[in-house]
Amino acid sequence: MPDFGIFDLTLHPSCEQIPRMRDDEWTRFLEDVKQRGVLEPIVVQAGGVVLDGRHRLEAAKARGDRTIPGRLVDLSEKEQLEFIITSAVLRRHLTDDQRSILAARFREPLSKAVKAERARKGGKTGGLGRTRATSLWDDASHKLNPPSNTRREAAERFQVPERKLRSATEITRDNPDLAERVLSGELTLPQAKQELRRDQKRAELKAKAEEVQATPTSGPPWEIRHGDCLTILPTLTEPARIIFADPPYNIGIDYGDGEAADRLSDERYTAWVKQWLATCRDALSPDGSLWVLIGDEYAAEYGVTLKRLGLTIRAWIKWFESFGVNCSRSFNRCSRHLFYCVRDPKHFVFHEDAVTRPSDRQTKYGDKRANPGGKLWDNVWGIEPAIPRLTGTCNERIPDFPTQLPLALVTPIVLCASDPGDLVVDPFSGSGTTGVAAICNGRRYVGIEKSEKFTELARLRLKGVCHD
Repeated sequence: MPDFGIFDLTLHPSCEQIPRMRDDEWTRFLEDVKQRGVLEPIVVQAGGVVLDGRHRLEAAKARGDRTIPGRLVDLSEKEQLEFIITSAVLRRHLTDDQRSILAARFREPLSKAVKAERARKGGKTGGLGRTRATSLWDDASHKLNPPSNTRREAAERFQVPERKLRSATEITRDNPDLAERVLSGELTLPQAKQELRRDQKRAELKAKAEEVQATPTSGPPWEIRHGDCLTILPTLTEPARIIFADPPYNIGIDYGDGEAADRLSDERYTAWVKQWLATCRDALSPDGSLWVLIGDEYAAEYGVTLKRLGLTIRAWIKWFESFGVNCSRSFNRCSRHLFYCVRDPKHFVFHEDAVTRPSDRQTKYGDKRANPGGKLWDNVWGIEPAIPRLTGTCNERIPDFPTQLPLALVTPIVLCASDPGDLVVDPFSGSGTTGVAAICNGRRYVGIEKSEKFTELARLRLKGVCHD
C-alpha cells in the first residue's frame, strides 16, 4: 500500500459538500491521530484527488506528517461520485435531515455522470480497457443500487424518507443558504422549510407594498409609529373611538428584546400594566371603548386594575381558540380573556348587527317568537362561529411575528364599537392585524410598536391591504 505526499494531494470538490465533524468530534480525532498517526488509509483517485479521508488528511498535516498511507483507484466520474456517496455519506453519523440535503445536491450531478458514461460506452472507445481496484469494490459496504434520477430511488440510495427528500430538494433549489444551515446542524429540515415559507411570505408582502406604491389608492389614512405607547399615546391629536390592546403576557415570549424582557417580576409587570392602561383610558373619546386581550396568568389583576381606573367592564369574554396548547400535569390551554370596557357606562358605540347570529329558536325549532335579527353573541367566543388561533400553516399567517391574531377575532370588535371614519388605535401593533381590520372596514388607524422589525413588517402588510 503506497504512501502519498500530503502536499501533492487535492480534495475532490464533492467531498467539500459533506458536513465536517463537530468541533468536539474533531478535537478527539485530532488528538488520536497526533498520538498514533493515521491508521486507516485514505482513498486517492489517479491524479492525486482524494475521494475519502478529508479529516485524516487534515489531521496528518496538523501532526506534521509529510506522507499519508492510501489506496490508489482509477474510477470514472460516475464511480467517483458513487464512492463518495457511500463512503462519506452512508458511513457517517449524519441525521436524516443532513442526508436528505446531500441527496438533493448529489442527485443531479450523479444523474449527469451516469448519462455521460453511458454516452461514452456507446461510442467507439467506450472507456474500455481501464483497470480499477477490484478489492475496493468487492467490499459489500460500497455496493450501491443502480443509479436513477427518480426521487424514490434517490431516497433509497441515501437511506432517507422520500418526503424528506422532497422537502430537501425544494429548500436546496429555492434557498441554498438554508440548505447549508441544515448541513451544519444549525437547523432541522422542518425548521428550514418553515423559514422558506416565511421567505415566500416576506416576498409576497414586499411585492404587494411595491405594487401599492406604483398604483396609489385613496383608502382611509393610517400610520404605524415606532416607539413606546406610554410616550406616543399622549401625543395623539384626537381621541380614539376604539383602543384594542394585545399586550405582552409576561410569559417569556421573545418580541425582539429576548425572553427576559417578557419575564418581569409580578410587581414590575402589574405596575407597568396600570401605567399603560391609564394612558389608554386617557386617550379614549368620551364614548370610546377599550378592548384588552390577555392570558390566564394575569387576567384577575387586569380585571381589578381596569375597575380601579374608573372603566366599566361591559363584558369579560372568553375566546375559545378551537385548539389549544398541550400541557403536562394540568389542563390544556385553549382560551384567552378579552375585556370590553367603556369610559361612560351610558354613552358608548355598540352596533349589535356586527356581533349577532341566528338563534337556535330560528335554526333548530322554527319558533315564530324568535327575533328575526337573531341573537347577540355569547360571552364565550369561538364556539359558534369558530375563531381558531393562527398556526404556522395558516394562509393568513405572516412571517416573523410569534403571536399573530386572526382577523376573525378583531374585525367584529372594530365593526361593533366604531363607525366608518373613526380612529382605531392599537398600542401593541405587532403584526398589524388591528390595522387590517380597521382599514378594510373604512376606519382610520394608528398603530404603535416598540420593535423596529415588527413596525416595518406591519407597514408592508398594511400597504398591501390598501391595494386590495
